[in-house]
Amino acid sequence: MTRAAELDLVVRGGRVVLESGTIDADVLIRGRRVAGLVRRGAVEVSGARVIDAHGRLVLPGGVDVHTHIGVAFGEFRTRDDFASASRAAALGGTTTLLEFAFPEAGETPAQAVRRRIDEAVGSSWTDIGFHAAVLGEAGPAALAEVEAAARLGCPSVKVFTAYRGLMMLELGDVLAVMRAAARSRSLVMVHAETESLVERATAELNAQGRGSSRDHALARPPGAELDAARSVLELATQARAAVYLVHVTLPEVASEIGAARARGARAYGETCPHYLLLDSSVYSRPCPERYVCSPPLRAPGSARGLWRSLGGELTGVHSDHCCWGGDQKAANADDSSRVPPGLPGIETRMPLMISEALAGRLALTEVVRLCAAAPARLFGMPAKGSLLPGMDADLVVVDPDARAAIGKLHMATDYSPFEGMEVRGRVDTVVAGGRVLVQGGLWQAESPAGRFVRRRRLAAATSGT
Repeated sequence: MTRAAELDLVVRGGRVVLESGTIDADVLIRGRRVAGLVRRGAVEVSGARVIDAHGRLVLPGGVDVHTHIGVAFGEFRTRDDFASASRAAALGGTTTLLEFAFPEAGETPAQAVRRRIDEAVGSSWTDIGFHAAVLGEAGPAALAEVEAAARLGCPSVKVFTAYRGLMMLELGDVLAVMRAAARSRSLVMVHAETESLVERATAELNAQGRGSSRDHALARPPGAELDAARSVLELATQARAAVYLVHVTLPEVASEIGAARARGARAYGETCPHYLLLDSSVYSRPCPERYVCSPPLRAPGSARGLWRSLGGELTGVHSDHCCWGGDQKAANADDSSRVPPGLPGIETRMPLMISEALAGRLALTEVVRLCAAAPARLFGMPAKGSLLPGMDADLVVVDPDARAAIGKLHMATDYSPFEGMEVRGRVDTVVAGGRVLVQGGLWQAESPAGRFVRRRRLAAATSGT
């Protein structure tokens, strides 16, 4: 046995899950970094805090690149803030968040990024970074802000082809943003639904006296997502831009991403746990408005197809967290177009995916790849998503033998779309930046110390791509 000098924390005796495989090892932590992975008991610990992980799994902390914290949509504002959302994320095993900076009235995209950084730093328990956004129109001033945001450490920009008059860009503006992003080596994130098709479907439902939350899946038809995805992928090819389709609900869209990539485009996509584990039958349940999200939940066959796309066309599984309360959802339940879209999920993403792995649906190494390692690489965070020496000391210890139904959670809402679902495994301990936030399933930290993550730009495009 050798003696380790100046260690602060040792996670001892667990089975460490890496993207490349699993090993039985002790995790040595010095300061904010992983100092080493060593054979169990190979290092004599003196003065360091020891966490017993025997019989447990040890995974890198989750990286969630798609959240909506403390934001307004129409007449509503989500119920959470950076303190409550990041605490819930940590209790669910996520230690790094990437959030959006949507400009408010009179604000430029870069100003919105600065404002959101100021709001988060000092409040967030986890590390946090931001995406810029161009909303409504893409004039010369807004396009210049894509580079300004990248210089601030936020080399990604969100655009919408949906929500006319609120967030939507016309396709010509989307192309302009893509060209600006290509110049600044930023990633373009796209909410892809063709608004005119949504508007037509909604008008036809209204003409029939329908359009409540029970009809939500019909109001935003699959064709709207597929049509927008095809257009966006073609524009990205023209602009030589890297494009990332958020919340993919259809295997046909995943196939379009794969086909674009085969043609040389830098095309990526994600899905969310609710599109993998729920389907459109939820709109027949009581309180269907609680499942209103955009795009909507699809037929069961779509979910089965998405599972086959994970790790291939789809490189990430993220929460698309929106923390609305049940009363906000119910206020306009008879008109699904007025129900604030989105589902709370920042706390349940990792536990649900780990549970599916423990049930044999995918490998634990794939959970690490989809929920931590691949997103960290794509979004320019080289110190995240792994427990190899030198990486950030972000990890989650899971008891694989625990079983429990999802009940009361820590998000600032009164419901979960997964309430009552049995989950295998339990998040026992969470370490973020070398600090123990959760141990034995109980909150331990006394003050938030999450850092703003300045991210690297994309590598330059190679010739022909």
